[in-house]
Amino acid sequence: MKTLQFKCTLKSDVILNIKAATEGSQESLDFIPGNNFLGIVASSYNTFSVEEQMEIFHSGRVRFGDAHPASNGTRTLRIPASIYYPKMKKVSEKAYIHHLYSRERDNEQDGNPQQLKQCRTGFYAFTDNEARPVAVDKSFAIKSAYDSDLLRSEDAKMYGYESINAGTEFFFEVEIDNEKLAGKIKEKLEGIRHIGRSRTAQYGLVEITPDTFSQPSSTSSTTTIDGKQYVCVYADSRLIFLDENGQPTFRPKASDLGVEGGRIDWEKTQIRTFQYSPWNFKRQNRDTDRCGIEKGSVFVVEIKSVSSPMTSTYKGSYKNEGFGHVIYNPDFLKGKANTNGETLYSFKGREQTKLTRLLPIRNISTRLLRYIHTQQKEKHIEQFIFMKVNEFVKINEKKFNGSAFASQWGKIRSIAMRCNNYDEIQLMLFSNEKKYERNATVTNDSTFKIKDIAYVTNDSTFKIKDIAYLSHGVAQNKWASGGRKDSLKKWIEEVYAYKYDGEPVDIVATAVVNLASEMAKKSNEKK
Repeated sequence: MKTLQFKCTLKSDVILNIKAATEGSQESLDFIPGNNFLGIVASSYNTFSVEEQMEIFHSGRVRFGDAHPASNGTRTLRIPASIYYPKMKKVSEKAYIHHLYSRERDNEQDGNPQQLKQCRTGFYAFTDNEARPVAVDKSFAIKSAYDSDLLRSEDAKMYGYESINAGTEFFFEVEIDNEKLAGKIKEKLEGIRHIGRSRTAQYGLVEITPDTFSQPSSTSSTTTIDGKQYVCVYADSRLIFLDENGQPTFRPKASDLGVEGGRIDWEKTQIRTFQYSPWNFKRQNRDTDRCGIEKGSVFVVEIKSVSSPMTSTYKGSYKNEGFGHVIYNPDFLKGKANTNGETLYSFKGREQTKLTRLLPIRNISTRLLRYIHTQQKEKHIEQFIFMKVNEFVKINEKKFNGSAFASQWGKIRSIAMRCNNYDEIQLMLFSNEKKYERNATVTNDSTFKIKDIAYVTNDSTFKIKDIAYLSHGVAQNKWASGGRKDSLKKWIEEVYAYKYDGEPVDIVATAVVNLASEMAKKSNEKK
């Protein structure tokens, strides 16, 4: 058997719909199914001999694997469905493996078991005992059909397209039992090709080149749970199994997974399912519905002996389209010793997007350039605000737990929405001294109005009162403790120092609105 490795680079956005329907909301896949590459080779169907046609396209002896996002020379994998993490936390903080975790032994939440949440989406690069997420960026566009007779858009023919962004790189493999066919298949795949939907509407252009990459492999190391031996079968691709009547089934046998004499422990197993109807372009009709086990599912199979499969292989039906690839006992499904099922691999969070500095447009003499300059400036300001808000939340989130702070952040947000600049924010939140008659009752007027700050006199008939929101009343003591007020004031000063293309821009009011909104949500979360 010969295995060919390729890199697929998207030269334009690519549409790979989850469902074959043309109406309603359409979501794009985050990987490229192997049947796309099978279709590329099948476009030259008549150039092969009859024997080659049967072997390449109909026998399952040539298997076109799914293309997953590339990351530093590694083919990523869908996060296993058996990975769980505590609610209100992140998978990067603590993660558990379902079949190794015991709820009875979990007392980490004040002596009570935690509430765990299943990981379902996302691709991770599993290397050096670390799992790093890799994002698949997508775009959405709305287009309409064109009426060439009336020279305008056709009525009632508006379509929404979600697509994978151009520039994304994917890795995939092609397994060939007959090595003599490798050269022809390689020749048909390499070069500029088209995949996906709407290929006549600017979508679907890719470049396929030979490449080498690494990926997790099978091991012979079984898992021991309560004195019993288990084989963990990870679904690298989607799996389709047929029962004795030729009908799709969601309950395969252990032998279907390649574990002879085993028994699937469904209580420890975590699977997800899918169903879609593929479109056959050649016949201009739909093929049989594909019903099966979703990529990332994990089967836990009890065995009597310690021997187990050691080589990643294809099982089930439709193997030529990339279905059926499984990995046995991968390292990322193993747990730390002497823990309640904590993952051996440490899962990393998504890296915060760095603020990209766009080169400012100097010549804005035309209307178009003025518009582009304005949009560029707004985008940079938005990125800066989001970056500063995330920084504040990460550092100070624990200082503001509780619904009381949630309501106070809501009040700060309403104040900031009525402010226009840094001076007004300072006046309304931190320092707003007023001169009142000694016997007058001081109240904080709900109507927002900027007034001159009074000065202190020796006149005993008057008194000075600071009516800024964080300097009086209930909020004063809470914000004074723990450095809360100082941390907010320091953050506002940093935002006030923002400059775009060397010119200061007062974005404090907008930034405080965003910060208050985010902190109100964080304060309301149960810890």
